[in-house]
Amino acid sequence: MSNIRTRDVLQSVLLQTLKRFRDGLQIRIVYEEIECNFTFPQEWLREIPSGTGYDELEKRGVNWRDIPQEQLVQMVRTEPQWQNEIRWARNDLRKSGYLDISAPRGVWKLTEQGHHAAGTTLQNLTSAEKQVATPKPQLKIAETPSQKHLVLEPGLSSREALERKLALLTSSMPLDDLDLLVDIARSIRLRSIGE
Repeated sequence: MSNIRTRDVLQSVLLQTLKRFRDGLQIRIVYEEIECNFTFPQEWLREIPSGTGYDELEKRGVNWRDIPQEQLVQMVRTEPQWQNEIRWARNDLRKSGYLDISAPRGVWKLTEQGHHAAGTTLQNLTSAEKQVATPKPQLKIAETPSQKHLVLEPGLSSREALERKLALLTSSMPLDDLDLLVDIARSIRLRSIGE
C-alpha cells in the first residue's frame, strides 16, 4: 500500500464525511463516522502514542517504534495511526480554505468551498486510492410481509444503519439476551466516560 498517498486519501475521506453534516461534527464523531464508513489498509490501523504518550515514553528513554504493538498499548494511551494522519489532512484542508475556522473549538465544519470540493474529491485519486476513499455500502432493514431482511442502501448514515441493525436484532431476541446487550452497552459507555 506504499503507492497510496495517505494524506490525499484522508482529505477525500474527511471531505466526504463532513459534507453529509452541514453544521459540522465534533472530532470524536468524525472519527466514529469515518471508522463506520471506510475500510483502511492494515498499516493505517497500527496503534501509536496519543497526546502525552510520546512524552511518557521519552522520559523512560524508549522509542515507541521499537516497542511491540501489544506492549505499547499497555504502556501508554494510543490511537490508530489514521486518526493522527486525519488531523494532518484536516490541517491541509483548513489551509486550503475548505474548513470553517470560525466553527466552535472541537468541531470540524466545511466552508461552501469545502462542500464544492467534496463533490469532486475522488477525481484526482488513483484506482487503489479510490478504493480506500470510497465509503462502504450501508445496510438497511427492509420489511416484507413475510420476513425482515437486510439490503444495501447507499447514503444511510452510520447511526441510522446501526439503529436499523439493532432493531432487527432485538425484535427477535429473548428478553434475557436483550438485558445482557443493554448491560454490555452501559459498561462500554461508562468505560468511555471514564477515559
